[in-house]
Amino acid sequence: MWETLTNVFRVPELKKRVWFTLGAIIVFRLGTHIPIPGVNAAALAHFFEQTGGIFNFLNMFTGGALKRFSLFALGVMPYINASIIFSLLIAVVPKLKEMQEQGREGQRKITAYTRWSTLGLAIIQSAAYSLLVVNWGLARGTIWFYLTSIVAMTAGTIYLMWLGERITENGIGNGISMLIMLGILARLPAQFQSAYTEITTGTVSPFWGLVLLALLVVVTAGVVIIQQGQRKIIVQYAKRTTGRRIYGGHTSHLPIRVNQGGVIPIIFALALLAMPMTVAQWIPSLSWLTPYVRPGSMAYMLTYVIMIFFFTYFYSSIVFDPEDVAKNIRESGGFIPGVRPGKPTSDYISMILSRILLIGAVFLSAVAILPYVFSDISGLVGMYIIGGTSILIVVGVGIDTLMQIEAHLVMRHYESLTKGSGLLGRRK
Repeated sequence: MWETLTNVFRVPELKKRVWFTLGAIIVFRLGTHIPIPGVNAAALAHFFEQTGGIFNFLNMFTGGALKRFSLFALGVMPYINASIIFSLLIAVVPKLKEMQEQGREGQRKITAYTRWSTLGLAIIQSAAYSLLVVNWGLARGTIWFYLTSIVAMTAGTIYLMWLGERITENGIGNGISMLIMLGILARLPAQFQSAYTEITTGTVSPFWGLVLLALLVVVTAGVVIIQQGQRKIIVQYAKRTTGRRIYGGHTSHLPIRVNQGGVIPIIFALALLAMPMTVAQWIPSLSWLTPYVRPGSMAYMLTYVIMIFFFTYFYSSIVFDPEDVAKNIRESGGFIPGVRPGKPTSDYISMILSRILLIGAVFLSAVAILPYVFSDISGLVGMYIIGGTSILIVVGVGIDTLMQIEAHLVMRHYESLTKGSGLLGRRK
C-alpha cells in the first residue's frame, strides 16, 4: 500500500501536480480565515448559531468563510451561477450555439463572457451580504465599509475562480468542484461534533446516532456504485480490406454511465436554490418566502428534485449526442447487432440513455432529500450538512481525482493506486 502511494511521487509531472494542488488547498483555507474589517466576528458567529438553517447551509459550501465574513465568503457560487446561465443560453441563443461550434476559439469567448458575468454576480451578491450584515447590526453602514466588503468579497471570488482553473490545468481534478468539496470537508468535523453533543446531552436518542452512521456507509457505497455504473452497448465492426491488410471484425462496447453529469446536477441545483434564499433575506418585503425556500421545506425539496432531473438530462444532452455517436459508429464501419445504422441506431442509443439517466436522476434525488427527511424524523439538527448532497459531491469529486491519478500512474507503467479493489473498474 505504502509502496503504491510512493509511486505517486516518483512520477515528476504527477508529483508536481499533487504539490500544486496541496499548495492551492492551503491558500484556499488561509483565505477563509482572513476577515473583512468592520464586522463584529463574535456577534456574527453567535448569529449563525442562533439562526442556523439557510445561512449554515450556504456556509457549508464556503468552508466556514461566510460565518467569518472573510475574503472568500462568497465561495465559487457566483461562478457556478454564471456557468449555469450560459449553459442554458447556449441551448436557446443561436449566436452562442454557433460560437460553441467554432471549437477552441468559440469556447474561449464563452469562457470570457462567463468570467465577466461572474464579476457582475459577485458584486451583486457581495452588496447583498454587506447590506444584510448592516441590517443585523453587526457592522456600521458606512460607505467605506460597503466599498471594502464589496471589493474584498468580489476579489476573493475572482481569485477562487482563477485558482480553480489553475488546479484544473496544473493540478489534479476539477478545480472548481474540488474547492466546493474542500469547503464541505472543512465543515464535517464541526457537524459531527454537533451531532455527538445532541446525542450525549440526551436531546436525541443514541439509536439515531447509530442509524446515522449506517446511513452514511450505505449512501457512500451507493454513490460509488452509481458513479461507476455503466451500461455497455455492444458494437460490432465489420471486416474491411485495405491493401493486403484486413481491419475490423472485432467487437467493442459503447459505455453509457448511469450518472452522466457526476456532481454537476447537484452543484447546479444548489447554486440556483441559493439565490431565492439570499433574496428572501435581503429584501424585507419578500421575507414571507423564507418558509418556502428554506432547506427542508416541502417546496424546497420538490424544486430540488425537479432541478436535479432537469440538469441530469440537460447536462447529458450537452456532453453526449446520440446522433454524433451513431454517425461515428457508422463511419468507422461499426454497427449495433440487430439495429440498422443511421437514425435507428441514434434512436436506440437515445432510448437506452433516457432510461439510464432516469435511474441516475432518481438515485440522486433520493440521496439529496434523504437528510432532510431523516432530520425531521430523528431530530438531528443540520443532518443535511453531513449527509446526502455533501456525500454526493465529496465522493464524486474524490473518485474523479483518483481516476486522474490512476491515469497518470498506469500511463507510466506504475502499479494502480486502487489495484484489486475494483473501485475504478480495474481488476487483478
